[in-house]
Amino acid sequence: MKLYFNNSIRILFLLLIFSGCSVSSKINKPDHQQNYTIDSVMDSYSQRDTAFVHVIESYKSQLDGEMNTVISVCDEEMIAGKPESKLSDYIADAMLAIGKEFCVENQLSHSVDLAIMNQGGIRTGMPKGEITTGRIFEMLPFKNKLVIVGMKGDDLMKLLNQVAGFGGEGISGVKMGIKDKQAVDVLVNGAPVDLEKTYHILSIDYLVNGGGGLSAFETRETFRHLHLKLRSEMIKYISRDYQNGKHISAELDGRIYHEE
Repeated sequence: MKLYFNNSIRILFLLLIFSGCSVSSKINKPDHQQNYTIDSVMDSYSQRDTAFVHVIESYKSQLDGEMNTVISVCDEEMIAGKPESKLSDYIADAMLAIGKEFCVENQLSHSVDLAIMNQGGIRTGMPKGEITTGRIFEMLPFKNKLVIVGMKGDDLMKLLNQVAGFGGEGISGVKMGIKDKQAVDVLVNGAPVDLEKTYHILSIDYLVNGGGGLSAFETRETFRHLHLKLRSEMIKYISRDYQNGKHISAELDGRIYHEE
C-alpha cells in the first residue's frame, strides 16, 4: 500500500509539472532563464495534514531539483519557424541521430534516411545560456513517442508535398524546394528520390497516426514503435553532447527553401 501511495504521489507531481512550467499554446520566443517549481493549490490544502506535508515536500524538492538541473548551454537564442529555422533543424537533426543509433544498437537491417518533426510540436524557443531539464519540458511538452516507418519513394514524395503545402516542417536528411505548395528538387541524403525504393523515416507517433495533417503517413509499408519518448531522448542527447564539450547550436543550411 505504501509503495502504491508513493508512486501515485510521484505521478501526481509529474502531471503538475506542466502547470508549474506554464506551457504556452503558441510558438513563443524564449524568455530569460527561470527556475521551475512544483507549486499548486494542493500545497495549501496539504498543510492540514502534517504527514502528508512531509511526503509532498520530499517529492517537491526532488522534482524541483530535477527540473532545474542544467543539462547544456545554448550558444544563441533559437526559435522555431518556417520554412526552416535553427531550432527545428537542431531538433530534427537530433532525431535523425537518435534513430540511426537505435538501428545500430538493435541490429536492424536498415538505418534511418530522414526525420520529420512538426513545427507545432515545438512550443517554446531555446534561450541563449544555460538550458535546464525544465526548459526541454516546456519546449516539448507532449508525450510523443518515436517511431520508424518504411515508405516507398512515391509515397514519400506525397508526404513531402504535404510538408511543402504547410510551408515547411522540421526535417533532416532532406533538401527540397517549395514551389506552388509542392516539393521540388528533392534530395534524400544527397540523391534524388527513387520512387521504387523503401525509405525509413523517424517521426513521432502523433504525426504517423494522422495528427498534424500529414495523412500521407497512412500509406506506410512498415511501422516500428521505439517505445521511447522524444522529450526523454532529447534530454539524453543534449546532456551527452554537453558532457562531451558540445553546446547546443545549429546553422541554417537551406534544407527547405522557397523556389521562385
